[in-house]
Amino acid sequence: MFGWGKVRLRGVDRKVISDDEHTNDYNEAPAIGRVRFGKLCFYYRDLGRKYYVPYEYIERAFIRISETQPDDSPPIYYYRLILVHEEKEFANLIFNKEKEADDALARLREVAPDMAVGYVPPPGGKKPSFR
Repeated sequence: MFGWGKVRLRGVDRKVISDDEHTNDYNEAPAIGRVRFGKLCFYYRDLGRKYYVPYEYIERAFIRISETQPDDSPPIYYYRLILVHEEKEFANLIFNKEKEADDALARLREVAPDMAVGYVPPPGGKKPSFR
């Protein structure tokens, strides 16, 4: 009646889908942390929402390491899997463990062999704003 328990997936075009084909693919997809590798799409959770991205949409991916220095404590490192389309970063997926981020990037490379891997500095040396 209210659709509770039904998987709602948002696309990069902001379109929401909840068809059985994508729902089954999402539920059966192997997961690494907060990402899933389906047969149809790449899925991830961010800010309480579930997203789907067709593999061919992802042009490039890389890992960015962020360091946080709390007072009187050793630094904390976050490993971010960054996804890029048309030279714009559209997903910034945070992992607490380096191995999970590396495994997710390696699996993404297997599933989408045409995707480029690695950071490319923007023209002019200025970091683009995150969208």
